[in-house]
Amino acid sequence: MFNSCVNSEKDSEHVKKRELSKETIAVGIYKTCNPDPVNIKNIIEALRIDGGIVAVTLTDKDILKTELENIDVLLFPGLGKGESNDSVDERVREIIRRFVIVRGKGTIGICSGNNMLTTNSECKTLSLIGFESIKLVAGDDSKGLFKFKLTSDGEKIFPELRNIENSFIDYHGGFNFDTTGNANPDLKIIGQKAGSEPINHFFITSTIGKGRVFLSTGHPESTPGMRWMLPRMVRWVVGHEFGLYEANVLRPDYFKDEINYTDKYFTQFDSLIIQLNDKKTDNILDAINKLQENYPWLAAEKISGLLKGKDSEIRIRAAKYLSEVEYTAAIDDLEKVIHKERRKKIKDQLKNYLFALEMMIEQNSSME
Repeated sequence: MFNSCVNSEKDSEHVKKRELSKETIAVGIYKTCNPDPVNIKNIIEALRIDGGIVAVTLTDKDILKTELENIDVLLFPGLGKGESNDSVDERVREIIRRFVIVRGKGTIGICSGNNMLTTNSECKTLSLIGFESIKLVAGDDSKGLFKFKLTSDGEKIFPELRNIENSFIDYHGGFNFDTTGNANPDLKIIGQKAGSEPINHFFITSTIGKGRVFLSTGHPESTPGMRWMLPRMVRWVVGHEFGLYEANVLRPDYFKDEINYTDKYFTQFDSLIIQLNDKKTDNILDAINKLQENYPWLAAEKISGLLKGKDSEIRIRAAKYLSEVEYTAAIDDLEKVIHKERRKKIKDQLKNYLFALEMMIEQNSSME
């Protein structure tokens, strides 16, 4: 349940006044009492791609204290398992509505985080900003890495994908957007699941009051090659010029085919994770190779743990894996491993992979 999160204890993060350049965009990630830490971590790392964006997490307590004074964009991440969304502090609701409708700030919803912004046929979602024109309805329960197609409106926001035949995104299923009866001329369908029937809208944009809203049922932040889409969404909702992201993160051709997240898929994943604990180096390397081919992002955190092992061949392969799937969350761990490494050849190899990861963050050259 969303409330004032009075038990947030030491990990409560308050918005502090910072020295930000005039062009810096401040993103507040709404951290509920039972947040999904993986979703939040992935979002923060994706936003690091853009050097013009800074991100903080916000509890209800933070919102009540600061009234979102220094925030430009409010982002609602996917909810944690078992998290309900049938209540919210009325004062927080008022602050958020004013933030978007009156002050004209930006809002982004991802996956089940859209529950905070829309309604559904049973009126159980919060519709926190009064977004009556978009409803959530029961949809395809299939989960996987799915192909999507942009509309002409979508190509204006993501022009890099204009001539790309196949683009993929991590999708966890469960609901669809219903725009039947919409009367807002600013509502745009940005992208749809390819070949779906009935049509499954993956991306929608609209306005409410003075503010812009971007809703996504998919998870760009956990899709290698497509994570840059999230900072682009941020720039769109605040009306800033688009950043030009580099080829090391802008890789729509990273995946070649769709992947269905079936029970068999996860059983095989669990087996490979167990194989990482094998005593034989060759067996561990085999597991790493298979994980990178079929579970690149899902296994990244486990692979990051291999950086601390004693076998240099495994540590180097782990570093290579992490750099190739854009797992920038491993930068700090890799730096520590390099600091402790005494063999120059191994140290240099690890440095190369660290450099590759560091080049994936703080990009932000103008397109104009």
